[in-house]
Amino acid sequence: MEGDRGESRCWAGPGDLRVTGVRLVGAHRVWADFAGIPAEVTSAFVATDKGGLVGCGYYASVEALAEIVDLSTLSPC
Repeated sequence: MEGDRGESRCWAGPGDLRVTGVRLVGAHRVWADFAGIPAEVTSAFVATDKGGLVGCGYYASVEALAEIVDLSTLSPC
């Protein structure tokens, strides 16, 4: 989920929609646990709109994210 230099991957959608690929450590791991992401998953996508989580907020796969977000509307940040 992170680039060669450690930066996060981010995509923007309509309005204030943002999707970011994150490693599930620290606070991200806690929130992912709360969202039901299995413990063996080490990275996920976080979807936000106007700063609030979209759906459960954390998605372990592109397929799960696509159920909530129209991926065709996203472009790199």
